[in-house]
Amino acid sequence: MKKYTIISVLLIALAGLFTYINTNSTTTFDMLGIQITLLNAVWTMLFLTIFYLISIIYFSIEKFKTFKFDRNIKKDKINILKNVENKILYRNKLLPIKELVELEELVEMVEGDKIIFKESEKFDFVNDLLKLQQGEVVDLKKYKFSKDNPWYLKNLENKINKEDLEAAKEALNIPSLKDKALKLLSKKAEVREILANNYPITKETILNNLDSDRLKELIEKSNLKNEEYIEIAQVLYKTTEIPEHLLELFESKIVPYIYLLIEYEMIEKALELAKENEIKIFEYYLLLREHGEKIDIKEYLNAKL
Repeated sequence: MKKYTIISVLLIALAGLFTYINTNSTTTFDMLGIQITLLNAVWTMLFLTIFYLISIIYFSIEKFKTFKFDRNIKKDKINILKNVENKILYRNKLLPIKELVELEELVEMVEGDKIIFKESEKFDFVNDLLKLQQGEVVDLKKYKFSKDNPWYLKNLENKINKEDLEAAKEALNIPSLKDKALKLLSKKAEVREILANNYPITKETILNNLDSDRLKELIEKSNLKNEEYIEIAQVLYKTTEIPEHLLELFESKIVPYIYLLIEYEMIEKALELAKENEIKIFEYYLLLREHGEKIDIKEYLNAKL
């Protein structure tokens, strides 16, 4: 302000001197009925002085506002830190914030050792993270996350939950998501991909590909529980007209193979294989059949398995 005053005084003096040198005349103004006559140089200096005084008042007001703002900012910083502490410690007391009100919105999301995201009008990233927590898929390109960023991984998990096969393939090398990714790929990927990449073959994998020309290969490479194989065999039994075709599919899986022999009333062969492979559950059933007991194989298995 001191430099501004010195420069202003010099400029006012120079303006007055310049006016005096160029025109040594007077001008009369009527102010509230009073005639005032002064040299033009004096009028020039007077008007500039008034402008200077107005500018001083303006700058003083702005300086006061800046001082007040800075003081509030310093106080807000202290109060925000205290509010964070109170929220972490589950205290209800929150100190007032005057300037940094946007940050206060973030502070209010802190609850103990957690952050509970809420819809925000000021922070788009909060809304995106809230969507991620709710299981939605979000375009995260603008955040430039690394592929090991927890939010990137959460988005990838959400994609897998929505049966995105490309996301599942990307997640195969991520330990925390590998099982979920394999489960989806086993369920939804094409048979050639499943076999080529040795994805786990589940009951759902086979049931989803009953029309595949590589169904036998799927069954041979799978390692399911006997109950699951029998469930698959029961489904196919209802839709397959030629017994030999269905039996051929299960040649490598003795339990469902024997089950199908029983369904097709090939009792002698079924009993022979059951004894040969010591599959007692079928031996007992077939012995009951030999003694005249008429028991439905499905009901029998449901009672035993």
